[in-house]
Amino acid sequence: ENVGKLAAEKRFDYLLIESTGISEPMPVAVTFAPDNPVRHTAHDHMAFTYAGKMLSEVARLDTLVTVVDAVNFLEDYNEGKQLRDRPALGSEDSDPRAIPDLLVDQVECANLLVLNKMDSIAADGAARLEEILRKLNPKARIVHSTFGKIDPKLLLNTGSFNLAEAEQMPGWIQELTGSHVPETLEYNISSFIFRAKRPFHPARLCLLQSSGSDGVLRSKGIIWVADSPQQALIWGQSGVSVRIEAGNLWVHESADFSTWPATIRDRRRQEVVFIGIGMNEAAIRERLEKAFVTNEENKSSMREWHYGAQTFPLGHLILRSRRDGAGLGRHTVEHQGHVADHECHVHHGRHLTCS
Repeated sequence: ENVGKLAAEKRFDYLLIESTGISEPMPVAVTFAPDNPVRHTAHDHMAFTYAGKMLSEVARLDTLVTVVDAVNFLEDYNEGKQLRDRPALGSEDSDPRAIPDLLVDQVECANLLVLNKMDSIAADGAARLEEILRKLNPKARIVHSTFGKIDPKLLLNTGSFNLAEAEQMPGWIQELTGSHVPETLEYNISSFIFRAKRPFHPARLCLLQSSGSDGVLRSKGIIWVADSPQQALIWGQSGVSVRIEAGNLWVHESADFSTWPATIRDRRRQEVVFIGIGMNEAAIRERLEKAFVTNEENKSSMREWHYGAQTFPLGHLILRSRRDGAGLGRHTVEHQGHVADHECHVHHGRHLTCS
């Protein structure tokens, strides 16, 4: 509404909007889309209109910028704290988000990354950080700044933001589609894709999570878990923070698995991109393969998993956890809004067994 009022005054050529440090850019960007998907109710419609016009009719999103604190980015990322652990950031006590997730979201959808405080970081450290950011978002332009000073021409009337392209910007998408050209390994930054046609055992999902010492910075993709035979799950890890969300159905009809054509059954798979520094790919692959369902487990539990399975709306939060350094499988977990510090497993029907 305020943007519409300013546009109606015809006094300004450009509007520079500064979000809070804990905001997620993509939901803001989507409000500028002509076919804004959040416009489902009359209330939503009123929220994004002024004088009968949609936001996209009075303004266009020109550039989406993320300012990166070059000194503290990796430290904040690796600490893996929740937003509520840092009151100075201004989040509410009930905010469930993890700082690594937020940092990644802000980097992955921007089309301009400004590395700030470059006067306070060594040249080698700056170059290493830049390569990490290029892995997370290969298409973004990266510029350096001190005290936030950059040429306004980089921000105003660039015509550089495109929502469809932004949705394809994250490095993990580039890797999955094979459209990212690998860079040199000067800083030992690399990536690989883990693919398999065997389901993970629901009680061994903890093996997917980075140990914190294996060099994995980011992993993202779709996973097939044995007790979710009809629905893909979306795996996402940023530092020590993990999210598992409901994905698309492997098929659109919840038919008896035994009647599915082989071509459809073959769509179920593991497909996860790993991005990191100094990763031991062979060791990571070996760890993931230990999470597979064995032939014996498949025979004894397949019917129970199939008939006890549930499906959830796309994007539904299944599991949020972060490792606290106490050892493999020890997490601070949020599931369905409940928070606990336990030894946890995900099993039948997406419930947690904790002790």
